[in-house]
Amino acid sequence: MRTNSLLLTAALGLVGVAGVSAQSVYSVNAVGYVNKSILPGYNLIANPLNGTNNQVSTVLPAAALPDDTECLTWNSVLQDFNQAIFVAGGAWFDQLGNPAVTVLAPGRGIFLRNTTPSSFVVTFVGEVPQGVVNNTVGANYDFVSSVVPQSAGLSTLGFPGVPDMLYQTFNSSIQDYDQAIQFIGVQPGYPSGWADSLGNPIDPTPGVAQGFLITNPPGSPAVAWNRTFSVN
Repeated sequence: MRTNSLLLTAALGLVGVAGVSAQSVYSVNAVGYVNKSILPGYNLIANPLNGTNNQVSTVLPAAALPDDTECLTWNSVLQDFNQAIFVAGGAWFDQLGNPAVTVLAPGRGIFLRNTTPSSFVVTFVGEVPQGVVNNTVGANYDFVSSVVPQSAGLSTLGFPGVPDMLYQTFNSSIQDYDQAIQFIGVQPGYPSGWADSLGNPIDPTPGVAQGFLITNPPGSPAVAWNRTFSVN
């Protein structure tokens, strides 16, 4: 995969929360699942739930995936993708053939590559992150997602917009990034602070289990993306 080409060509919306009301009698935890369709080619997704250890073998059991499925995570410090891991014989391996122990934590965007000609579905299972949930949007380029499995506008998600910051989703149907949406700063007529290429106000709304690319303006430091969330 050509790293630079991939990067530069460049009311609660919870899904499948199982038995929340029944569980609330015994625990504040909400356990659920999220199904995500994976199209042929690259898909920019995210783990929306906390698993046992959030390792790739737990989050995305290889036995349920086609051989040669590939996963890429982003290193915001090095500004490059980490070494790809792939499925072979029902297990995840790194490029040296060692069992992969890559962690797919909620809040981080990941690329999952479907090398087959047909779509398939992955199922995430785990707990909904609650309380104070913390995330960081790195300087320059970073691939992130909502820590909480909630489909809502970035303003609702408490996203820390910075003037001239760009938001982009990856369109798996065309294998390219969608048009960038820019943060212009909060001003009259722009309640979310974001605007499309024509200057129209818009509040970007990533889906559940969807990662997205943030491009910070030159010289802008990493920013904290924190919020307090409760299912109840």
